[in-house]
Amino acid sequence: MFLKEIEMQGFKSFADKTKVEFDQGVTAVVGPNGSGKSNITESLRWALGESSAKSLRGGKMPDVIFAGTENRKPLNYAQVSVTLDNSDHFIENIADEVRVERRIFRNGDSEYLIDGRKVRLRDIHDLFMDTGLGRDSFSIISQGRVEAIFNSKPEERRAIFEEAAGVLKYKTRKKETQSKLEQTQGNLDRLEDIIYELDMQVQPLEKQASIAKRFLVLDEERQGLHLSILIEDILQHQSDLTTVEEKLLTVREELATYYQQRQSLEDENQSLKQKRHHLSEEIEAKQLALLDVTKLKSDLERQIDLIRLESSQKAEKKEEAGQRLAELEIKAKDCSDQITQKNIELTTLSEKIAQIRSEIVSIESSLERFSTNPDQIIEKLREDFVTLMQEEADTSNALTALLADIENQKQASQAKSQEIQEVSKNLEVLKSNAKVALERFETAKKNVRQLLSHYQDLGQTLQNLEGEYKNQQSILFDHLDEIKSKQARISSLESILKNHSNFYAGVKSVLQAKDQLGGIIGAVSEHLSFDKHYQTALEIALGGSSQHIIVEDEGAAKRSIAFLKKNRQGRATFLPLTTIKPRELAQHYLSKLQSSQGFLGIASELVTYDQRLSNIFKNNLGLTAIFDTVDNANVAARQLNYQVRLVTLDGTELRPGGSYSGGANRQNNTVFIKPELDNLKKELKQAQSKQLIQEKEVAALLEQLKEKQETLTQLKNDGEQARLEEQRADIEYQQLSEKLADLNKLYNGLQLSNGVSEQTTSENEKNRLEKELEQFAIKKEELTTSIAQIKEDKDSIQEKVNNLTTLLSEAQLEERDLLNEQKFERANCTRLEITLSEIKRDISNLQTLLSHQDSQLDKEELPRIEKQLLQANKRRENDEEKLVSLRFELEDCEAALDDLAASLAKEGQKNESLIRQQAQLESQCEQLSQQLMIFSRQLSEDYQMTLDEAKVKANVLEDILMAREQLKSLQAKIKALGPVNIDAIAQFEEVHERLTFLNTQRDDLVHAKNLLLETITDMDDEVKTRFKSTFEAIRHSFKETFVQMFGGGSADLILTEGDLLSAGVDISVQPPGKKIQSLNLMSGGEKALSALALLFAIIRVKTIPFVILDEVEAALDEANVKRFGDYLNRFDKSSQFIVVTHRKGTMSAADSIYGVTMQESGVSKIVSVKLKEAQEMTN
Repeated sequence: MFLKEIEMQGFKSFADKTKVEFDQGVTAVVGPNGSGKSNITESLRWALGESSAKSLRGGKMPDVIFAGTENRKPLNYAQVSVTLDNSDHFIENIADEVRVERRIFRNGDSEYLIDGRKVRLRDIHDLFMDTGLGRDSFSIISQGRVEAIFNSKPEERRAIFEEAAGVLKYKTRKKETQSKLEQTQGNLDRLEDIIYELDMQVQPLEKQASIAKRFLVLDEERQGLHLSILIEDILQHQSDLTTVEEKLLTVREELATYYQQRQSLEDENQSLKQKRHHLSEEIEAKQLALLDVTKLKSDLERQIDLIRLESSQKAEKKEEAGQRLAELEIKAKDCSDQITQKNIELTTLSEKIAQIRSEIVSIESSLERFSTNPDQIIEKLREDFVTLMQEEADTSNALTALLADIENQKQASQAKSQEIQEVSKNLEVLKSNAKVALERFETAKKNVRQLLSHYQDLGQTLQNLEGEYKNQQSILFDHLDEIKSKQARISSLESILKNHSNFYAGVKSVLQAKDQLGGIIGAVSEHLSFDKHYQTALEIALGGSSQHIIVEDEGAAKRSIAFLKKNRQGRATFLPLTTIKPRELAQHYLSKLQSSQGFLGIASELVTYDQRLSNIFKNNLGLTAIFDTVDNANVAARQLNYQVRLVTLDGTELRPGGSYSGGANRQNNTVFIKPELDNLKKELKQAQSKQLIQEKEVAALLEQLKEKQETLTQLKNDGEQARLEEQRADIEYQQLSEKLADLNKLYNGLQLSNGVSEQTTSENEKNRLEKELEQFAIKKEELTTSIAQIKEDKDSIQEKVNNLTTLLSEAQLEERDLLNEQKFERANCTRLEITLSEIKRDISNLQTLLSHQDSQLDKEELPRIEKQLLQANKRRENDEEKLVSLRFELEDCEAALDDLAASLAKEGQKNESLIRQQAQLESQCEQLSQQLMIFSRQLSEDYQMTLDEAKVKANVLEDILMAREQLKSLQAKIKALGPVNIDAIAQFEEVHERLTFLNTQRDDLVHAKNLLLETITDMDDEVKTRFKSTFEAIRHSFKETFVQMFGGGSADLILTEGDLLSAGVDISVQPPGKKIQSLNLMSGGEKALSALALLFAIIRVKTIPFVILDEVEAALDEANVKRFGDYLNRFDKSSQFIVVTHRKGTMSAADSIYGVTMQESGVSKIVSVKLKEAQEMTN
C-alpha cells in the first residue's frame, strides 16, 4: 500500500482545489516558512481521523477552514480526500484503491466518506487501526513530535510500541468486553437484589401459607357449629318477638281508652278558659271606663279652679303678652330680611367660583401645549449633526483612496499589456509543441474514462443490488421474526384465554368452573369485538364491568355466588339476561351529541356482539359517548350541562357532574384478549403470505447479483490494461502539460488583472461617493437652520410658560378665598334660619295663650262644668259596683279550672306509665327484629341459604351453652393464628416458581460473566505476547540503527518495572565518545537523530505503507542531514517517504520534489518536479 494522492479544497491556506500526487520512494515538500508546507501533512492527518484541533494548530475544528485574505472571502467549508493504493491488500477485505474523504462546514457539521459512502468517524478509525496509519500512529511525525518522543513519560511512550505491535484492536475489544462485563455485572447485581428480596419473601409466605391452610380447616368446623347455633338463635328470637308483640297490643288498647277520657277533660277545660277570657275582657273594659270617668272628674275640677283663679289676673297678663308678641314679630321680620340678603350673596359667590374654575382649566390647557423642553430638541439635533459629520468624513476618505487606486490601475494596465503580448507568443509556441502529445494522452485517457465510467456504473449497480439484496434479506428475516413473535403472542393469548388468567380471582374461578355451575355465558370482554382504534376508550367506558360475568338467569348468578363463598375465591358481578335492561340516551342529548365536533358515536354502537347479548352491552355502554379529543369532549360536555358521560380516545373521562378522570396505568394490562387474538391471527396469515413472496424476491436478486459480479470481474481486467496504456501516455505528456498549465495560468492572471471592468467599477463607485458628499452638505444645512430657529423661539416660549404659571397660581388662590367666603356665609345663613324658627315658635305660643285667655272670658261656662262634674261622680259609683261583681265571677271560674287541672295531671301520670311501657315493648320488638335481620343476613351472606334450607342442614344441639363454648374455643384457636393471608397459598407458589426461574437466570449470567473474564484474560495474554515480541524486535533494530545513524555509540530500550500490560519504555543512548547520559542533557540534534533512529528501527520491524516526516531533521547539522538522507535511500523503493524539509541534503535524496509557494498572500500553491526523470532527460 502507498499514498497515491491528496486532494484539498478550502483546507487552511489551500483555498483552491489542489491535487498532490505521490509516487513510491522519497518525496520532498519544500518552500519558504509560512508557505503552507505543514498544511499538507496536517490535511492527511485530519482526513485519517484526527479529532483534536490542538494537534492541527487550531483552537477549534472549524479553524481548519480557509479564513480568507485581503482579496478573498472566507470559505464556508473545507474538504480533503486521500487516495490509497491497496493493490497489495495491505488492508484486507477492501478494494484495491481506497478513497477516504472528510468535510467540515463553518457551522461545525462534518461528513466522512469511504469510497463515496457516508460513514462515521469511528469507521475511519477502525479501518486504519493497527495498520500504522491511525490518528495516533508514528507514520506521521509532525513538527516538534520528534522531541516529544524523548520528552514524554515512559508510560506515554509505550503507545508508539503498542501501535507497532498491532495490539490496539485488542485493547479496543477489551474495552468493549469490559463494558459488556459491567453490563452483565449490573444485570447480575439487579438479579441478585431481586432474588434477595424474593428470598426474604418466600420464608414468611411459606409460614403464612401453612397458617392459611390450618385456618381453612378450623374455619370450616367453625362455620358448621356457628350455623347450628345461628338457627337456634333465630328460632328463640322469633318466639320472644311473638310474646312481646302481644304485650305491646294490650298497652296500645289501654292508651286508646286514656286518650278518649283526656279529650273530654280538655274540651271542658277549653270552655272554662274561654269564659275566663270573656270575664277578663269585660273587667278590663270596666276598669278603662272607670279610669276615663276619674280623669274627666279631675279635668272638670281643674277647669273650675282655673276659671276662678284667672278671673283676678286676666288684665295684667294680657297686656304683658301683647307687648312680647309685638317685639317677636319685629325680630322675625329682621331675620327674614337678613336670610334673603345672604342667599343673594351666596348666589353671587357661586357664579364667581364657576368663572374662576373655567379660567384655571384654560390656563392648564395652554401650559400643556408649551410643556416640551426646547433644550432637549436642540441636544438631539446636535447629536444628529455630529453623526452626519463623521459619516461625511468617512465618505471623503473613501473617495480619496479610490482616486489613488484609479490612478494606479491606469499605470499598471499599460505595463501589463506588454507582458501579456510576450506571454501570448510563448503560449502559442508551447501549444503547438504539446498538441501531438496531448492528442495521444487524450485518446488513452478517454478510453480509460469510458472503461472506468462503465466499471463505476456497473460497480454502483452491483453495490445497489447488494444493498437491495441485503435489505430484502433483512426484510425476510424481519418477516420471520414477526411471524415467530406473532405465533408466540397468539400462543400466550390462547393460554390466557383458556386459563382466564387476565381476570380477577373470583371471575377466573367462576369461568373455570362454568361447566360445573351451568348457565355461565362468559365475561363481558370475551363477547365483543371492535376496531383497535377504540380500544383505550372502550376499556375506560366499560371499566370494571368488562370483568362482569354474563349468565342465563338469576339462578346461575346465585349458584355462582354460593360457589365463590363456599370456596372463598373472591367476589364477582353477574349480569343475568333475564334481568338486565337496556339503557339509552334521551333524544335531546343524542341530537346535541350528533351535532358536536369530534363525536365518534355511542360506545354501544362502536362494538359488535351477539344480538342475544344486546341488552347487556346497551346497559353498560348505552349512556357513554366517545369523542376524539379532550377539547372537543369538553365543549360538548358544557353544551350538555355535564349530564352525559364522555370518554376520549386517549382514555380521558368526563363524568356527569363535571368531574374529570385520566392518566395512564404503570402496567399496560388489558382484558380484551379475544379482539387482539382475532387481529393477530389475521396478521399472521398476511405475514406468512408476505414471507413466501419475499423468499422469491430474495432468490431472484441472488441470481442477478451473481451475473453482475462476473461481468464486473471481466470489466476490471479490461480497465487495468487500459490504465497501463494511459500511464505511458501520461509520462510522455506530463512535462509539457505542466509548462502549458503554468503559462496559461500566468496569461489568464494577467488578463484578469488588466480588465476594464475594474476601472468601470471604480468610476461608478467614485460617482456614488461624490453624490453622497452632496447629500451630506444638504442635510448639514437643514440641521443648522432647525437649531437656529428653535434657539430664537426658546426665550419667547419660556416667557409664555412663566406668565401662564403665574396666572394659574393667582386663579387657584382666588378660588380658595371664594370657597372660604362661601362656607362662612352658608354658616351665617343657617344660624339665622334657626333663630327665625325659634322666634316663630314663641309667637305661636303667645298667640295661643292670648286666644285661650279670651275663651275663658265667658262667665256662663262655670255652671255647665259643675253640672258635668256631678254626672261624672254618679257614673263612677256605678262602674265600681259592676267591677266588683265581675271579679267574684272570675274567681269562681279560676277555682273550676284548678280542679280540672288536677284531674288532668292525675290522668297524665297514668299516661306516662303506659307510654313508658309501650316504648320499652317497642324497643324490645325493634331489638329482636334487628337481631333477626342480622341473623338472616349472616345466613344469606355467609352460607347462601334460606332459613328452610339451613334448618335441614343444621345439626340439632342438645346443649346450646356447650355449643357456644365450643364455638368460642374454635374462635380462640383461629384468633391465636393471628392475621391470616388466604392469598398466601397462591402467592407462595408463585414466588417459589419465580425464584426458581431467577436462580436459573442468575446461573446463566454467572456463566456469561466467567466467559467474558476468560476473554479478557486471553486478550491480555495476546497483548503481552505481541508487545513483548515486537518490543524485542524493535530493541534489536534500534541498537543497529543507532550505530548506523551515529557512526558508533550504543543505545538500548528498557521496560520499566511492572506488568507488560502497563510497563513504560525508557530510552538509553550513548553517542560516540560520550558517556551514557540523561536524555534531557542531550543536544537538540542528538535528540532528533536518536528519535529518527528509533523511528527507522520501528519501520524496519513494522511494515508501514508510508511515512510523513515534517522537518524532523531541522536540528541536525549538514553531516547528519547527509546521513539521514542516505538512510532514507537504504529502504526499498516500494516504501514511501514524504518529507517536509528545508535541508539540501534531504532534498538531494528525494525522487520527487513539491514546492509550496504563496504567490497570492495567504493562499498556497503547489509546483512539482520529478528529479530522477529530469536527470534522465537532461542526460
